[in-house]
Amino acid sequence: MDQVLIIGSSAAGISAAIYCARRGIMPRVISYDAGGEMLLSGEIGNYPGVGMTDGWKLTEGFVNHARLYDIHPELGLTVTGLVVGEKGFSVQAKAGDEDRIYESRTIIIATGGHPKELGIPGEKEFRGKGISYCTVCDGPVFKGKTTVTIGGGDSANESGIMLNDIAEHAYVLTKNPDMKGDASLIARLKNSSRVTLIPNAMSKRIMGDAFVSGIEYEDTITHETKQLKTNGVFIHIGLIPNTGFVPSTMERNERGEIVVDKIMCTSVPGIFAAGDVTDTPYKQIGIAAGQGISAALSCLDYLNKH
Repeated sequence: MDQVLIIGSSAAGISAAIYCARRGIMPRVISYDAGGEMLLSGEIGNYPGVGMTDGWKLTEGFVNHARLYDIHPELGLTVTGLVVGEKGFSVQAKAGDEDRIYESRTIIIATGGHPKELGIPGEKEFRGKGISYCTVCDGPVFKGKTTVTIGGGDSANESGIMLNDIAEHAYVLTKNPDMKGDASLIARLKNSSRVTLIPNAMSKRIMGDAFVSGIEYEDTITHETKQLKTNGVFIHIGLIPNTGFVPSTMERNERGEIVVDKIMCTSVPGIFAAGDVTDTPYKQIGIAAGQGISAALSCLDYLNKH
C-alpha cells in the first residue's frame, strides 16, 4: 500500500508530488497524460518567475523538475472509481483494456477538467470535422482559412490572438457585451489586424456538409439571426471538473467541483484535492500549483497524525 497516491499530472499534481518527495515520502502519481489542460495553453505570461512561455514549455519544466526527485508518473490511465476502506483507499483504473487497482493510505485528487460543450445543433456532428476545443492543437490546420472562436474569457482571448497569425481572418464571438479576463490579452486581441470581435452573440447552430462551413448566432440586443461563413470553429467556454470517479460521500458543489477547505481537505478524511477540480473560483496555473503544495503539506500532516 502506498503512503500517498496522486491522481493527476499537471501543475497541481506535480507540485504536490515534489513536496511529498522532498519530505521523504515518495508518492505514486497516476494520470491520463502529463500536463492536462496546461499542456494545451497557448501563450503564458503570468506564471511568476518564468516570463513569457507556452503550455508545452511550462509542462516540460514541471516534468523535468519532478524527475529531479525521481518522480515518474504512470501515464495512459483512466481512473474509474475510488473506494473508501477502513485503513485507506482503493482506486480503480484502466490502462487500455487492462484493469488496475491502486491502494493507498491517502489520496490527492488533481484531475483538473475537460472542455465544456455548447450543446447546440451541429456540435457533435462536426466534432473533429472543423470543430475543436484546442486552438493550440488544431489551429495550424486552418492556416490561410477563416475561423470562429466562441468564448468570453482568457482561453478565447488566447485563441483569437493565436489565430491572428494563422488564419486569413479570425472571428471571436462572445455572448457578453465585451471580453473578460486578462486586460493585456484583451487589448492584444482587439488590436489584432485579422481578428473581428463580435459581442452580444449567442451561438445557435453550426452548419456544414462533410465539414464545417458556417455558424449561426443571435444578436442578443437586436434578436436578429445572423450567419458567418467559416472553415473552423474553436470552442473555449470553460471546463467541467473530472470528478466522475469520486465517491458519492465526497461533497461537491452544483458544478460538480470538489469542495475543499483552505488547506485542501475534502469532506472525506485522508483525501485532498487541488487545482481546477476544486471549487476554487479562479482557474489559474499558479493557483493550481500553490494548491498542490498545500494539499501535499496537509496530506503529510495527516499521515504524521495517523
